[in-house]
Amino acid sequence: MKNNKRVLAFDIGGTKIASGIIEFKEDSYQIFDYQKNKTPRNGKEVIQKLMELIVYYKKDNSFEKIGIGIAGQVDYKNGIVRHTPNIDFSDNTNLKKIIKETIGESVKIQNDVKCFALAENVFGRVKKYHNIVYLAIGTGIGGAIEIDDKLYRGENNIAGEFGHMVIESNGKKCPCGNRGCWEQYVSGQAIEKLYYDLYKQKKKAKEIAIDSASGIKKDKKVIKQASLYLATGLMNIINTINPVVIVVGGSVVRQDEILKLAKKEALKKVLISGRKTKILKSRLGNEATLVGAGLL
Repeated sequence: MKNNKRVLAFDIGGTKIASGIIEFKEDSYQIFDYQKNKTPRNGKEVIQKLMELIVYYKKDNSFEKIGIGIAGQVDYKNGIVRHTPNIDFSDNTNLKKIIKETIGESVKIQNDVKCFALAENVFGRVKKYHNIVYLAIGTGIGGAIEIDDKLYRGENNIAGEFGHMVIESNGKKCPCGNRGCWEQYVSGQAIEKLYYDLYKQKKKAKEIAIDSASGIKKDKKVIKQASLYLATGLMNIINTINPVVIVVGGSVVRQDEILKLAKKEALKKVLISGRKTKILKSRLGNEATLVGAGLL
């Protein structure tokens, strides 16, 4: 990577659109003009917001290309967003073509957690490892798999969709159309719903995590329950893929408690050889997907 390469990057999640100009050097990066906007629910509005932001950044910044990480199934070769369970996009939206024809900029688009994996691999704490699973737990749960230093995409680039691994037969309804998907029990939305179901009060997942860490019993009960579901998914991944390390990021694990509880439970119950798997918190935190989108 040459010095001082500047790109415009976007991280489009189910809750927010993060954006910024990223300047890459050989072994570091810096983010300029960082913004965070609420993700519109309608796909056309998401595209309109993207266009507005690109025009905004072009006014006062120079950048070579645009990189976009988006939560959903992506045809990365053609820049087509195949499906987004938590964003109301029309299926098979050719986002690359729309941006090119409207704004005239070159763009690359990839699944958000594959961007997350790329950034953690380049700037994170896993350079010395070769078989890795990446998890991002926020509005939903996304994943990526790296085998022998290569990203495993699967036949149609959907490998790693761990959020839609069924952990409860005929369980809670998921936007993907199935029931009992993992992200319906562990994600930020799931934690907020569990709190409401128990106490008939609305509370943000971030606040629940903070109050749980502070010792408030009601919040601790919710986080403990979510951690058990998190452990179940981690056990399934370890027993199935047997990675040397699982890197976990996203807003849900910003507070350490839920991951610590889940890690302890998972490593206690997996097959004996799987107990060697390391479960690490993301080093890049909330910047990982944005940085990875830039690295595209």
